Amino acid sequence: MESQNQQAVTLSHSCNVLCLLFILAGISLVSAGSGCADRSENGLLSNDHVAACPGNWYGHVRNATQLCAPGWQVCQWHDNDLLGRITWDDALSIQGCYTYNAAHDGGRCRECADDLEQDDMAGIGRDCPHKNWGQTSCIIGGRIDASCCVDSHFQRACHQQPGIDGVMCCKMPAERPRIVVPPRERMEVYSGSIFMLNCGAIGSPPPRQQWYKDGRKILTSKSRISVLTSGDLLVTSARKSDSGLYSCEVINEEGIDMASSHVIIKERSSGCRDGSTEGLNSHSDMHACSGVWKGHVKRGKLLCQKGWHVCSTQDESSLKELNWLDIFDLKGCYAYNAANHNGKCQRCHKGKLAGIGRECGRVHYSGSSCLSQGRIDVFSPSKKPSDDEACNYSEGFTTGVLCCKNKKKKHDIEHPTSKPQCEQGCQNGGVCIGYNQCLCSVGYKGAMCQNPICSPSCGSRAQCIKPGKCKCLPGYTGDGCRRKEMHICSKSCLNGGRCRRGKCKCPPTHWGSSCQHLYQHILLTHLNRTER
Repeated sequence: MESQNQQAVTLSHSCNVLCLLFILAGISLVSAGSGCADRSENGLLSNDHVAACPGNWYGHVRNATQLCAPGWQVCQWHDNDLLGRITWDDALSIQGCYTYNAAHDGGRCRECADDLEQDDMAGIGRDCPHKNWGQTSCIIGGRIDASCCVDSHFQRACHQQPGIDGVMCCKMPAERPRIVVPPRERMEVYSGSIFMLNCGAIGSPPPRQQWYKDGRKILTSKSRISVLTSGDLLVTSARKSDSGLYSCEVINEEGIDMASSHVIIKERSSGCRDGSTEGLNSHSDMHACSGVWKGHVKRGKLLCQKGWHVCSTQDESSLKELNWLDIFDLKGCYAYNAANHNGKCQRCHKGKLAGIGRECGRVHYSGSSCLSQGRIDVFSPSKKPSDDEACNYSEGFTTGVLCCKNKKKKHDIEHPTSKPQCEQGCQNGGVCIGYNQCLCSVGYKGAMCQNPICSPSCGSRAQCIKPGKCKCLPGYTGDGCRRKEMHICSKSCLNGGRCRRGKCKCPPTHWGSSCQHLYQHILLTHLNRTER
């Protein structure tokens, strides 16, 4: 019996080991993948970090990155570690002709450019038109050009031409994903408002992003919830059920990173008698209330909740906090007890009744009034009522009134808060428009307007430091931060030499500071002579 138990334990252990091996093998297969966007498997047998990817592109060969899989890019002249491993036999083992961003003019390996001295575009494949065994190039053992000679003269240098089937894609250096712009740890939002949670991440290959709420994956099929291209989560018309723990997960083949935010949705008490409110979600002390009344606009108080009144000149400080987005977010026209007369903010007696809303009779974007900028009248000049009725309800012109919350008496005030409060403040010129809500200036985004916007994106090797300006991350340099920083040789390395730590490392056939000299015994052998 004991022997059977030992055998069972051994079998169980063996099964666990085999299962683990199968799992690891599966992970290896998944992570290897293809270097091409179309998932084709036309790679080099001796190098799984380089792949020949078919397809078309427009413009310079560097623009063909869309043919490469995520985490891969068009091979560049400076990818010495990858291109320098490709042998002549490897290059000819591929059917067709595939190019990359390099030029072989003068036997050197440089960037392909619109220049007569840098337009011999490099290639790999047995169907490329120019193949010269033994010459120096970006690869070992010979030189292959996908096109050459005078392409820049005809303004087609480094472009796709007939006979070029695609590009060579090189795997980018792997980098574990990292969230560089995390969401705020805690956020309180009023019901009906809009809120956004940041999740800016870098990594190579570019990490996939997934949001969770209380441990469950968020499905963005809901019209109110969407994930932006930046990875940020946007929620509109917030509801009480949106409260919870939100987590952002970023993952690639190298690892995973996570960040979380606790969101609390607070119900806002309505300032309207019927419990509803129209717009003005970012203003807790001012609500637009629909309905009708008789007589002067101040009698519209019957539409306001107890403890509220029809807004008037005494609420000028609150009225000046309204912006054009708030005003035009309101459908209809809501009146308040003020008259726009000679640019002064005064109670309505016989002047032009003031209001807000996109359907008011007259809108001026300049001038003085109770608002911070511009002026809005309920009635248009052509339909203005008589002076006796100028401040009264008029069917078809007003949707309701603007109600303001009664201010506390002095002995009830402990901590006066006349302006919206943003606990962390608004950065880069942003304006606080509600509780922990910032209206960002052009070029910035984020809960505190802390994130500059760069369009197009800076990519995974750079960081947006101010609007429209990217800064390369440590270890990268050059246009688009595509090139790894390394020791640069003062002179170009010739005849297949490679720059290593600031010096040229020459092939066995050459010597010199730039590999410019051919060893004498090789030269004599080539000339079929013997040394005397």
